[in-house]
Amino acid sequence: MKKRFVYVIDTPTESKELLVRDHELIENADGELDCPLDLILHRYHMEWGDLFQMKAATVSLMQEDFYERKVIRSISFENLYYFQEK
Repeated sequence: MKKRFVYVIDTPTESKELLVRDHELIENADGELDCPLDLILHRYHMEWGDLFQMKAATVSLMQEDFYERKVIRSISFENLYYFQEK
């Protein structure tokens, strides 16, 4: 298995993985790999509001290969709130 990147959405009842394509990765100013979550959500026909409806606890960008899985960055939804315009 070659190195791949996924966003993992952890909810109280399940974990869901959203695959990140190689061309969606960017290198930020600090030289770290990153991928805009909005971009991946859009490709999976999702929005931020969907994460709140799913009661997401965390969303983590992870790098994995045959031997290990490593967290690149993680967003905790514990103290985040989402307000929809009506």
